[in-house]
Amino acid sequence: MHDGRRAGPSGFIEIGIPIPLFDRNQGNIAAAIAELKFSEHEVRRLQLALKVRLASVFKTYLSALQAVGRYQKKILPQAQKAYDLYLKSFQQMAAAYPQVLIAQRTLFQVRADYVHALVTVRQNVVEIEGLLITDGLSAPVQ
Repeated sequence: MHDGRRAGPSGFIEIGIPIPLFDRNQGNIAAAIAELKFSEHEVRRLQLALKVRLASVFKTYLSALQAVGRYQKKILPQAQKAYDLYLKSFQQMAAAYPQVLIAQRTLFQVRADYVHALVTVRQNVVEIEGLLITDGLSAPVQ
């Protein structure tokens, strides 16, 4: 019944399906390359962060090691010698007892400082030997 008269509103519907003839998966390749670059930069960031931490710990280690050497060679023997001289003088009644106590307190303080330097050396050795794993691999705070 197509006699040329209009029967009502009419329209056309078009349906299309995209067929990827020339798509070579470029989007996924670009995303993979970007992820690879990010991973390479993250490795470099970790290397630099570990080098900075190692430099700081090694500097502290060297300072403490030098302090230990000074205590062993010079400071401890001098403090011990001063205490011994004051004690001997006191025993010969040539010095007052408070001087002996001051020399003894100084000797004890020097020994305590020496032990503290030894502890610092050992802590830094442990941290260096442990490859600075303590929080070394954490991502940066953003």
